[in-house]
Amino acid sequence: MTTVDQINLFIAVATAGSTLASVCMVYLTLQILGANRTAVQVMQAQLESVTRPNILVVAAARPMTTFFELSISNSGNSPASNLRLSLDKDYYFNAEAAESANIRRYDAFVHSIDSFPPRAQLVFGLGAGFRVLESDLSPVRFTVTAEYDWSGRHYVEHTNVDMQPFKKSLQITDAQAEGLERIAKAIETLSERDAA
Repeated sequence: MTTVDQINLFIAVATAGSTLASVCMVYLTLQILGANRTAVQVMQAQLESVTRPNILVVAAARPMTTFFELSISNSGNSPASNLRLSLDKDYYFNAEAAESANIRRYDAFVHSIDSFPPRAQLVFGLGAGFRVLESDLSPVRFTVTAEYDWSGRHYVEHTNVDMQPFKKSLQITDAQAEGLERIAKAIETLSERDAA
């Protein structure tokens, strides 16, 4: 092999190596581009979740009582437009059979709400626990659907409400409130004694 052949062979090997390195760089660049696109999509999803409306549905007992309420609020940072609420089942307030007691027929569940701003809240009385947890007129499991628009997108959220765990549970008591009740009773007793 002559010197010229050796030089040509070296140039051919170097060119092949350079081409292979270029192909590897293109592959790695495409992988980085794909990773960057994924990162941007994740950041956009995070930004959306922080700024968009968030319709929160909660059924719970009012503190210090066994009276249940259904709370629907916007815990997000933007108003929900054209909010439409619906229940999948008839739910009669306090297990009363009157059609006027059917929460599913209340205005908030029949008509759309043009704008539901951040921190807005709707509270509906469901009834006393001993009545609504034991009656077919007030199902212990139902679904609240919230449909709304925000930033050119349409959202549909279903919240399953399950009041079954509240059966046979005790009401939550507040030690300070109980202390105030005892003080009020003691004052009342003293007032009655002074009046006599």
